[in-house]
Amino acid sequence: MKTVSSKWGTLSYELNEQGKLIALDFAETKQADGSAPVWLVNMIERVEREGLQEIDRVWIDMNGTVFQQEVWDALLTIPSGETRTYKQIAEQIGRPKAVRAVGQALNRNPLPVIFPCHRVVGSSGQLTGFAGGLDQKQRLLDIEQVK
Repeated sequence: MKTVSSKWGTLSYELNEQGKLIALDFAETKQADGSAPVWLVNMIERVEREGLQEIDRVWIDMNGTVFQQEVWDALLTIPSGETRTYKQIAEQIGRPKAVRAVGQALNRNPLPVIFPCHRVVGSSGQLTGFAGGLDQKQRLLDIEQVK
């Protein structure tokens, strides 16, 4: 995968044949390769400042079930620096008993930095389940608190 710099650190990304973003996650390398398209760099900068904007969706191609899409979209409603529980997300999308399914949808999120699953915590506020590790989840939450 190719890499791009961000306030969160170096991110790895993948584009599909149409040039749309299909994966964005934390890179194992510390150095970005400088090959990112200008639109991606600009989008990441906007997301860092304001969260995902409707204009940015033209560059994104997220494949998932209808349920997964509902969960991922619900993540965009969580303000930077705040958290919600899995249960709150399930209730928000009208599926109050689907708490575990929400967790599974978050686990399959191909753009975890843009669709901020790190803002979802356990019922008592504890950090739980994050593909990048709980240390990374805490680091992202800390970055958002500094804003």
